[in-house]
Amino acid sequence: MKKLIIAAALSVAGLQIAGSQAANTSSTFDVTINLTSACQIGAISAVDFAYTSFQVGAAASTGGAFNLTCTNLLPYTFGLQAGSGAAVPPGAATINVTDAAVNLAYVLSAPTNGTANGAAQAKTITGSMAAAQGGNCAAATCTNGASANKTQTLIVNF
Repeated sequence: MKKLIIAAALSVAGLQIAGSQAANTSSTFDVTINLTSACQIGAISAVDFAYTSFQVGAAASTGGAFNLTCTNLLPYTFGLQAGSGAAVPPGAATINVTDAAVNLAYVLSAPTNGTANGAAQAKTITGSMAAAQGGNCAAATCTNGASANKTQTLIVNF
């Protein structure tokens, strides 16, 4: 009989505990994100020309490759600026430069504009050096290593 009373008491106590749980409620809320789009330019390889004085055809450049990584779906444009001073956007699609050391004129062209995909995109700055230029060189071969204007600027506008 004691066992029956204890079992009945525990059973009633269990029902009371289960029946006395607290109520609940819920609500929704927004999460606000402010994303600032950005672009990163990877290292740009040198734009190189191989030229022989008075050559018959124009010389195309090699090099000038780099990767551009921008926020996904972000449209961008490129501009070039002669020299290494502070960038003045938007820059130009092409620039004409006459090298101060070897006195050879060349044209540089910016890569094509586009829309970012969130991953690194391969791009290239191209150049052309017109035919029939003499240049300045007091030896069998010369470089523009000491030229005061050999550095140019690429601008990415987004």
